[in-house]
Amino acid sequence: MKIKITLFLFCFVWFQNCISQNITGKVIANNLPINKVEVININSKEVINTNQEGAFEIKAATGNWITFYHKNYDVVKIYVDSLFDYSKSLEIKLSEKSIKIEEVLVEKKQPFLKGLKTGMPVIPYNKPSVSFNDGSIPNGMDFIAIGKMIIGLFKNIDKIRIKEKEPVQFRTFTAQSYNNEFLMKSLKLKQEEIEEFLNYCSFDSKSKEAVENMNRITLLQFLIEKSEEFKKLYQK
Repeated sequence: MKIKITLFLFCFVWFQNCISQNITGKVIANNLPINKVEVININSKEVINTNQEGAFEIKAATGNWITFYHKNYDVVKIYVDSLFDYSKSLEIKLSEKSIKIEEVLVEKKQPFLKGLKTGMPVIPYNKPSVSFNDGSIPNGMDFIAIGKMIIGLFKNIDKIRIKEKEPVQFRTFTAQSYNNEFLMKSLKLKQEEIEEFLNYCSFDSKSKEAVENMNRITLLQFLIEKSEEFKKLYQK
């Protein structure tokens, strides 16, 4: 009789853990509700948006990862463990992303027309003693000096150089986004498989697309898909 009761309780607990339940809560930033935050269940791939009050409700089960994403805020992730209290309403606080400005180097030179006012050599002019003009230029003109000045003006046209942003490597962005413990839990990999798995992903041409826009959600979806392929090959 005791064995039947124990088996029943075990099955009941296992059944409860496998069934998805609703998680409710509110997303805020600076004590204000945030609208249109994507609430994503990474495991079931269900996606919902918060309303104008920042409230949300999404289904989840034990072992699921819930991600909160908004383009203007840092990503927040929570893990639903066996002790998670579904009856409690969550309060998720987001932090604004820091804005990075590309470095722009500007070299200011003398504009072509303005240079004519300051860079011109001074040519002395002696007024003739008589007002008669026969078409000649008194004291002549220094054509060599004028030629050098014109060449210098063309060299001093404004130049703007923008420092190009180096492409983000797959392994670098993955290491910045998720640690090994997270990969082991969400992808169900062993510690000794992590390095081999990341190498396996990096040989896929889609790995560049996964980090092209530096979107962690896109990267995680790529890792989930590749983990299934990796497990099949690893088992073989």
